[in-house]
Amino acid sequence: MHEGRQYVALLERHPAADSMDLERMTVEITTEENGRRLRTQLEMKRLAFSHFAQLVDRQDPEVQFHDDEIVGRFHSNFPIEVGYDRAVAPRFLSLVTTAGAGFTLGTAEGYRQKDEIFRGGLATQAGRIPLPGTFSLPDSGTGGGAPGRSFGHDTRITFYPDGSYGWRELGVAGPEHRELMSTPAYILGGRNAALAVHGTVSGKVLVYSPERIVIEGSLIYAHDPRRAAEAGDYLGLLCAKDIEIARPDVTGRGDLEIQAAVYARRRFVVVDYDAPRSGTLLILGSLTAGSLSATEPRYATRYEFDKRLEYERPPGFPMTDRYEIESWDTQWREAGDEPSGPSAGGASPPSG
Repeated sequence: MHEGRQYVALLERHPAADSMDLERMTVEITTEENGRRLRTQLEMKRLAFSHFAQLVDRQDPEVQFHDDEIVGRFHSNFPIEVGYDRAVAPRFLSLVTTAGAGFTLGTAEGYRQKDEIFRGGLATQAGRIPLPGTFSLPDSGTGGGAPGRSFGHDTRITFYPDGSYGWRELGVAGPEHRELMSTPAYILGGRNAALAVHGTVSGKVLVYSPERIVIEGSLIYAHDPRRAAEAGDYLGLLCAKDIEIARPDVTGRGDLEIQAAVYARRRFVVVDYDAPRSGTLLILGSLTAGSLSATEPRYATRYEFDKRLEYERPPGFPMTDRYEIESWDTQWREAGDEPSGPSAGGASPPSG
């Protein structure tokens, strides 16, 4: 019932066609006006966590947004805390939604307008998006056409631009093993196994650990989606606990770039964040985290949404419980009538 008028919605769900597709839903809405039965139809898609440039579940009381730039939709399940000084301030360039009542101000020097920080707008009381702690992943064998591999011990994974990847158990002497990735590929850590990753990804791959993923160096695509519209490389990093940026003596000084959709159920951590300024941490893709550690002074941060993730997700990447309208022509037609084309006439929306 809306404004005294009764509406009936019929939902038809369309499961994802494969591990990178999105779930969709057709919604047919009917009502009556002046004895006529009217209908309209819209298409909706289920949002994956990779649809967000950044999504954060819980607040760390010692962390605030400061020298951060976020390009793409942002959601938090708590009131956002921001801080600024005369030199820098956080910059949210797209719409920010929060389950809280707004934002709080931490450390501040000088004065900043709200719309100078939230340049794409701020929507409050937007509802909480829960983060799942369990995931549906395929069994992974050791070859023979299986979708990938699983590792029972801490292992270093290196990606190569020819579409292969190599692995070596941490702390064990011996040569690196190497093979071409399947499409898509799943690299899975066993119980209590951490995976350390870096390199150039050519293909479609999900890296999962129930314990910890350590990023030891830049993770970039062989085909940069900012320069090639047809780029087909996708990387997902998925962890039930923590994803970490390794120590500065491991990553090296300077900028660190991660081209991936990242999901850290418990925490996304920059180790030794209080080290002297090294450069900028750039995530091209998406970051979802239970909570965030501080990043400064070691890194300024820039999060830039990979626009391809509007239509596809990395293999097996988890989805939220939220849907949004993908298409709707806003036309109401008499039930039983079918539109003859884009210019087919229709009734105006029913008046309340």
